[in-house]
Amino acid sequence: MTNSTSHYKKIRRHLFDQGFRLFSRAKSYSAYQRSAKRRCKIIRNVSYLQNSSQSHQLDIYRPRNGALPRPVIMYIHGGGFTMCSKDTHQGVALAYADNGYVVFNVNYRLAPKHRYPAAIEDVAHAWQWIVKNAERYGGDPNQISVAGESAGGNLTLALASACCFRFDEPVAKFIWNIGVVPKSIMVLCGMLQVSDPHRLINLCPPINRLSQKLDLTIARDVSRAYLGPEYKSFHPDRMLADPLVVLELEALESESKPDRLFPLTYAMVGTHDILLDDTRRLEKALNSKHIQNMVSYFPNQGHAFHLLGFSNQAKIFWKENLAFLSRAARAVK
Repeated sequence: MTNSTSHYKKIRRHLFDQGFRLFSRAKSYSAYQRSAKRRCKIIRNVSYLQNSSQSHQLDIYRPRNGALPRPVIMYIHGGGFTMCSKDTHQGVALAYADNGYVVFNVNYRLAPKHRYPAAIEDVAHAWQWIVKNAERYGGDPNQISVAGESAGGNLTLALASACCFRFDEPVAKFIWNIGVVPKSIMVLCGMLQVSDPHRLINLCPPINRLSQKLDLTIARDVSRAYLGPEYKSFHPDRMLADPLVVLELEALESESKPDRLFPLTYAMVGTHDILLDDTRRLEKALNSKHIQNMVSYFPNQGHAFHLLGFSNQAKIFWKENLAFLSRAARAVK
């Protein structure tokens, strides 16, 4: 890789990151968010690891009024493993809290400075902390859901897989030994296989060529940033970077069942998202293992459309997603 190419990637990542931060800040002044903040209590910058940095902090959002305990959501932000934070995704956490949930919105270390398995290690530690402390902040420890979009969707599926299947990888063993499985997970427009981004060339949905080229370039850069030079192929030593592949391999074992009951799963993607096929493959793998799931495909929508909130499809998603959470909460009582 030439120095000029690397410099261009850094500039592009910086522009995307700053653009998302500005958008998030602008949305925070919206009438809805200002009103929701009055109805919710926010506890910021709680460390889930002792003597650690901002990368190991989370924010807690919960309703000010109503009976406790409340169902819990652990939210894992997206951003291609390289950008964004709990702060850029405060609007998502606020929306869930305003609808009755105690939300733990987590940070984790970012690539390329911190490559795999840094992100999933941090998510594992955050999960352990939430399991131990949810009740202290008004959450029901028996009703914890995990959700994330894009890279956060990958980390959500990786966490759930390690909770339910025995793997030899050290971080997977750590997650298994926590001994708790989420009651439901929400995998939103997830990049569920980080390795082999070139597979997406022949799978890209019918969108304009400029968008296609940009999306393919970003997918390749994300894979390289997160996995390093060996990003082109799946490797069993980093299986939790490709949780979809792991689930598919488990699905091939017809007699194999999860060692623990796999969570009720919600997944969604827009049909103009370059990652569309990852969600299709996830649905097939879940059905092969007879895992209860609900998968939605939103027509003519691009990546993470639900965060922008501009389209009618975004409104449909939020209504459907909250209904799923309500059903999941009733199912575990």
